[in-house]
Amino acid sequence: MISPIDAIQTQTTQETDTGSSSAADTMGKNDFLKIFLAQMKNQDPLNPMEGTEFTAQLAQFSSLEQLFNVNDNLESIKDVAGDRTRYDALNFMGKNIVAEGDQLSLNEAGTGKGGFHIQEQAECSIRVIDGSGNLVRTINLGTLDAGQHSFEWDGMNNSGLQSPEGVYTFTVTALDETGTSVLSDTMTTGEVTRVNLEGTSPILYVGDIPVSITQVLDISVPEESSES
Repeated sequence: MISPIDAIQTQTTQETDTGSSSAADTMGKNDFLKIFLAQMKNQDPLNPMEGTEFTAQLAQFSSLEQLFNVNDNLESIKDVAGDRTRYDALNFMGKNIVAEGDQLSLNEAGTGKGGFHIQEQAECSIRVIDGSGNLVRTINLGTLDAGQHSFEWDGMNNSGLQSPEGVYTFTVTALDETGTSVLSDTMTTGEVTRVNLEGTSPILYVGDIPVSITQVLDISVPEESSES
């Protein structure tokens, strides 16, 4: 005679093999109890279930009940932890961040900031590009050592005219002394001005640039705030 636990294990194995069963097909504690009662109802009167087997199956049912309760508690803890993580994102407000990305935000003051990392010493220049893919400005930074660097764009285009506020992208050209390209990584930098909590994961905004928390590489307090 197949015990309820064996029936559940068989069903679970079949679901794993097919990979097509929905959540509604998964057996739970109520299904276990139905199978157990059906087994008792339909047992052979001339060969009833032995007391030890009956006790063992009751113990299995009790263990199954506890496992379901533990799972429910873990789900509750997971939800609470998720909410806490979401609201922890508010601590980024007013902080300066360095994040993975290739965008810079030209603010009302007419300046935009960005950053990059180079693997070795190189002659570096920045190319600022607008939303239509047009080259707006080329900024020559000279020879820089290996490591992380930042730059500031004054908002002027190559013709000496002020560019409109908004989000721009930038690329880094880094060449060693032989003219060979040096590997570089671009970074979005700036102050977090707002946080959006609507989605499954909080989104930080540097000006109008959306940044996922997973993209953040460094956080710092603005100098004015640290001095006060």
